[in-house]
Amino acid sequence: MNITMHRTAAAQKPIIPAPPSKSDAHRLLILAALSESEGPIHIACCGTNADMDATVRCLCALGAKITASDDGFTVIPLNRTALSPTTEYVLYVGESGSTLRFLLPILGALGVCAVIHREGRLPDRPLSPLDATLTARGMTLYDDPTDRTVLRVHGTLQAGEYEIDGSVSSQFISGLLFALPLLDAPSVLRITGTISSAPYIALTHSALSRFGCPLQPTDEGRTYHIAPTPYRATSSLQVEGDWSGAAFLLCAGAMTDGVTVTGLSPDSIQGDRRILDVLTLAGCHMTWQEKNVSVSVPKDGSLRPINIHADDIPDLVPPIAMLCCAANGISTVTGCSRLRIKESDRLSAILNMITSLGGNACTAETDGNTLTVYGSGSLQGGICDGVGDHRMVMSAALAALIAENAVTVSDREAIGKSYPRFFEDFTGFGICDTEPSR
Repeated sequence: MNITMHRTAAAQKPIIPAPPSKSDAHRLLILAALSESEGPIHIACCGTNADMDATVRCLCALGAKITASDDGFTVIPLNRTALSPTTEYVLYVGESGSTLRFLLPILGALGVCAVIHREGRLPDRPLSPLDATLTARGMTLYDDPTDRTVLRVHGTLQAGEYEIDGSVSSQFISGLLFALPLLDAPSVLRITGTISSAPYIALTHSALSRFGCPLQPTDEGRTYHIAPTPYRATSSLQVEGDWSGAAFLLCAGAMTDGVTVTGLSPDSIQGDRRILDVLTLAGCHMTWQEKNVSVSVPKDGSLRPINIHADDIPDLVPPIAMLCCAANGISTVTGCSRLRIKESDRLSAILNMITSLGGNACTAETDGNTLTVYGSGSLQGGICDGVGDHRMVMSAALAALIAENAVTVSDREAIGKSYPRFFEDFTGFGICDTEPSR
């Protein structure tokens, strides 16, 4: 489904609530479902999305009871003793890489067989080296020979020595950190190579601590000594506002007349909080009032080009690329290679979007790891491909803010993965859309 967007007369500086963090929600939902806490656990959350729903769906298939309401989720933990080692549990993870990668080691720790149904680009996204790590300690994972969207899993993880390369995905490490405390004997987890997206591992540390399982890695964060630890929680937990989704709103404010985004923690350990550093480099000014952050545009109204390294903040690169188009000059974003294994090949998608909408005003190029944007402050507009990727569709909305003509993007519905109310919130920037067309 397409959406066509154009900007009307400048709107007043909008005030918009941040969407809930799906990264935080995944972790709290999983740990709550695995906990030995007595009574229900309430997880306060101001909304949901397709990825959160996938995690809820899978946890319920394993025996947890989770109900959603307007103010969050109520979780009754699953009964581990009721799980059957001979039953094939059917899990629908949708397109959620987090759900799949977090749950794979947990399934082994629980000792259950599972048939996992994947959608979209997820069957093509890498499971190596996690699959080899799990296989070496007692699990078997294989694609169904008759349907490559189906992944079959069985076997029980054994306690002991674990090793994994940290350069592909922090989610592999987080999944192991969730699973190993569930085993019946101590284990050691060693991380080799470059640790990518380290802030997401810190988010896992924080979630585990909230469930009574603080982990203190040694060897500069590369070695964990993990003892069997039951998860326990208080009766009420809170999901943070999402800095990844809020980045689109904050960049939109920088590209227009400013914005205030509410419900964001100034002390958050979410890596994408670095969008504030990026906006500062672009010449913007930020002010805080409790959990509300306001962005003011540069005094001269002209955004500066930026030069940043993005290996730890890959989800920020799409909105940052549009911010670079709005600046006058040459911007560079290094550390972009992992964008090719996201919900789309985001590096190619960004280049194609800027090429489709830039005309002669703005161009971009890449050497495979560095994105270079030649910004002019505006785009021509036109038609671009959302490639079924929520962050690329939202990036097109940013492009519409500085486009001389309307911007049409495909796959409007992809925003449901992380930020279902995005277009509703984006009207605060004066963006109007036509009736969606197929």
